[in-house]
Amino acid sequence: MSRTKLWLLWSIAAPSVACTQGDDSTSASEGTSQGVSVTTSATEDATTSGTTGPSTSSTTDPGETTGEPVDPPPEPSGNALDQNTLFMCVGAPALPPADLRLLDGREWYRGVGSDAKSQLRNVPLYPLPNHRYSSYGDGDNIDPSVLSFYLDVVNNAGVSWTIGKYNAGALRTVHEDPETQCFLKDVAPSAECTRYFARRFLERGAIFRPASDDQVDALVMLAQAELDEEVDVSARSATIRTIASAAWMTSGALFRPEMGAGQPDEHGRLRLSDWELAQAIAHALSRAPAGAPSVKLAGGGSVYSPGTVDGDLPEFLGAAESGEIKDPEVVAALVRKYIGGLDEERFDARLDPGYHENRGEYWMAAGVVAFFREWLDYGYLAELSPKVEVSATSQWSGSTVELSYHNTINGSKGRENTLITQLDDMIARILTADTNVFTELLTSRMFYTPATAGYQQGESSIYKSTAEMNRVYNVQQVTPQTREARWIELPAQERAGVLTHPAWLAAHALAFENDPNLVHRGKWIREELLCQDIPPLPLNVDAMLSEESQQQSARQRISEQLDAKPECAACHQYMNPLGYPFEIYNHAGFVRIEDHGAAPDGSSLLVDMPSPELNGPITSAVDLSQRLGASPYAKRCFIRQTFRYFAGREERMYDACTLAAMEEAYDASGGSFTELLIALFNSDSFQYRTPQ
Repeated sequence: MSRTKLWLLWSIAAPSVACTQGDDSTSASEGTSQGVSVTTSATEDATTSGTTGPSTSSTTDPGETTGEPVDPPPEPSGNALDQNTLFMCVGAPALPPADLRLLDGREWYRGVGSDAKSQLRNVPLYPLPNHRYSSYGDGDNIDPSVLSFYLDVVNNAGVSWTIGKYNAGALRTVHEDPETQCFLKDVAPSAECTRYFARRFLERGAIFRPASDDQVDALVMLAQAELDEEVDVSARSATIRTIASAAWMTSGALFRPEMGAGQPDEHGRLRLSDWELAQAIAHALSRAPAGAPSVKLAGGGSVYSPGTVDGDLPEFLGAAESGEIKDPEVVAALVRKYIGGLDEERFDARLDPGYHENRGEYWMAAGVVAFFREWLDYGYLAELSPKVEVSATSQWSGSTVELSYHNTINGSKGRENTLITQLDDMIARILTADTNVFTELLTSRMFYTPATAGYQQGESSIYKSTAEMNRVYNVQQVTPQTREARWIELPAQERAGVLTHPAWLAAHALAFENDPNLVHRGKWIREELLCQDIPPLPLNVDAMLSEESQQQSARQRISEQLDAKPECAACHQYMNPLGYPFEIYNHAGFVRIEDHGAAPDGSSLLVDMPSPELNGPITSAVDLSQRLGASPYAKRCFIRQTFRYFAGREERMYDACTLAAMEEAYDASGGSFTELLIALFNSDSFQYRTPQ
């Protein structure tokens, strides 16, 4: 279909992005959003207070002094708020802003039903670069440049609805629903048949909520016009793709409403409608709508990704239809079922690119995987510049170690998983146990490692790229190709938790072993585990290490060139002490046995930390991880990060009661991440919106 015709299809855009359900008699978004050019901004009435550590902020309004209208200042970082005050509930109501959330790429291609190998994954719906998490929606929009790329992709949005029932990529929604068959096969479908198909596509292929009669009428009109132009039924696939393109050009499909419905409460807030709430929780957990199509997997047989004829997460659909989604116990049951667990078959990962059947037996919902990848910042590891001399300063050497390591990054040789998915599986095991999750994340010694048996010389033609993949974990022996053997408890002096995992270490390091990697690692801990912002780099400071010092260790280079200079220490005092403990590892995550002629040194002294239990001498990254894992202050920062990702915004002072309830649920349950999320999803911060 031509771009010109797609532009014309824009005129059938859905007249509303919200629908009513049950007692939700009035929708706050009714009659809005004819197209996709929608911008939103948050109204913030909370003030920052009492920041500790390096973070500072200003609340001065330039308009107060000039009298001229000015653009509102950007929302302050949540890190600018005092953490202790944030967890003090004084009864103030949560006042989150109403929003229209633009789908991101993953949500879009799961909605259209594409499988992992489809070019539909190239849809240009990316989160804004200034968003801390991809789940943030404030300010997301489709500008002309994005629309131009989108027009190149949307023409194939209906391809999964045209695939034969015996082929990979076929959808249960299409082939297991007998009432869709007349539209697929009849030469001249009846008006009733066409209307059923149009509604079915809208509700199970585009907007994933009840469609209004106006929306169905518009799509039926287009469908009938296309049918009238058909030469014979062989053109039906093109007709379906046109219908799908039209539906996916509407704001109702591209934007997920969180506007609220019904009558305002005493605080002027609207509660999310049943469908808004169901989809908000479903998207938070699964990065896809409730009702995302169940897809026939490649490889023969009749194996489908999770879901029924109505799509994945069908219980969310039923709870929305019945109104039970607002029952806290129903929300709790849904979260417990879909958050993760034990699955020998790992059906959750079957649509993921690069899926291998030797994944660990523990799984997490896609949204939970995305949270940990984004919070810990290891999900993009394969996109970084390749590491040079990866085993430098370790006990390992040789081309086989080098090639095997790079294969654990890109996964191009053999059938072993990458460092990224190995860390995913480690975290999934911890979440499945669901006890003292934060502490376990930072102290567990049980790692999922690659197998090397069957990849040795003479056993495989690609042995040099696979035979020593486990050396980055400092594993000496050959590891059999079983799940049981891949799970290895690593030595206490070498590894403790996710911050000592090779995936995290490599993701927070540059190309060479004596680059200022400790600065990057320390900065992450300060910002993401202590929830404090680092002051911006002054314009007159050149943050570069000298070329002459390249033969020195990173510790020598930084301590001599940065720590001793006041203009540098102003910022580096908040990062370097937290980074020095990681100098027991090199840039690729190997355990060091020497460091430029000296013994590896992970010692550090922590002073003026945001909480007293964090102060004192540190011997290594293992020691630091254990101290952080036992810190109530660091635990609260973890709760804040969880709030940010799953609520899709920065926390504010009006969220204090929600944060306090999340902490209470976590502590009372013995450190359950599941109960932490249940408390969030049942909170006013998640379920209410304040109209703009």
